[in-house]
Amino acid sequence: MQNWIKNGANGTRQLKRSTWVLALLALAVIPLVAGSLGSLGKFELGERLAALDKNAAIGELERLDFVGDMGGRPRDLELVYHHAPRTNGPGPEGAIPILLIHGTPSTLYSWSELIHGAEESSERSGFEGLAASHEVYAIEVVGHGVAPDDLAPYTFESCAQFVGAAIRALGLERVHLVGSSYGGEFVWRAALNEPELIESIVLMDSSGVRRRDADWLPEELEMRDNSLAKIGWLINARERIEVALAPHFRGLPPDRVEEFFLVCNNASNWKAMVDLARDENGAREHELSQLRPPTLLLWGADDIAYTLDYYAQRFADEIPDARLVALPDTGHYPHEERPAEVVGILNSFFQELAAQPGTIR
Repeated sequence: MQNWIKNGANGTRQLKRSTWVLALLALAVIPLVAGSLGSLGKFELGERLAALDKNAAIGELERLDFVGDMGGRPRDLELVYHHAPRTNGPGPEGAIPILLIHGTPSTLYSWSELIHGAEESSERSGFEGLAASHEVYAIEVVGHGVAPDDLAPYTFESCAQFVGAAIRALGLERVHLVGSSYGGEFVWRAALNEPELIESIVLMDSSGVRRRDADWLPEELEMRDNSLAKIGWLINARERIEVALAPHFRGLPPDRVEEFFLVCNNASNWKAMVDLARDENGAREHELSQLRPPTLLLWGADDIAYTLDYYAQRFADEIPDARLVALPDTGHYPHEERPAEVVGILNSFFQELAAQPGTIR
């Protein structure tokens, strides 16, 4: 999960818990007319996300209606995605594209700078994105962002199955599959389900290893156990988002706050987040040793959601020949906090794969 509700400072946990509990209790006495407040619709959400400066290069999203295999039966689905062709001339024949999978409650827009780079500014140096040297796709996982909510209630397995179905719907024979946070678990489950589609996997601060009891934060326990959690979107506010996100970044850009706020203002996105928070249980961690694609673990050294010393190391120990790279002074979102460095690490990883004898990647 993107874990925006988490706070790593012990001194503030009890205060945040009290605020969260009181807010939820207050909702219990709000008259039913509160339901008429209405959530932010997906169409307006899409317009407002696209209007953020950092997302300008994405342009209009593409949509594809398709029939996907979900749990052994066909379903009518819609795929919302962004396709970025390689910009520095044609790549080698047979080059394998990259497919990016966001976390929860995020959106494909979280990958904007990683895909397209950024111009030089007073805050950072300019850099080229992944699309300079790779064909790149980023999809909205069903129930997230501006995608439809066709599969509610959501589980990690249904989201992983959607990722596999999306690869087939796009007509991609094999992909380099990259996922962040809950999206990382969607990725490695998809690689277990349909290994023939996956050339390599990259997991960034991924979920999937069973949580230790002491590591569940109070807000997560409220989401998992409180019967009112699914109407929490009614008390969504920019200030709450900013306070909750700050411990996960080393310098929080305002547009990230706005992006998360907008996503969480949609009731179905919020409910999907609660569904997945309740489904997080490490149910398939015993299968990690069965993963065969080359695997890169890219972790923020200061991640408070899935710590480097325990969760990243567990993945490194369980996945055969997995390579672990830790970014210092980085939190839970390396691709958003240090996109230029992450582009360089990913390019090196894919270049090494391409250099292996008998492969074109």
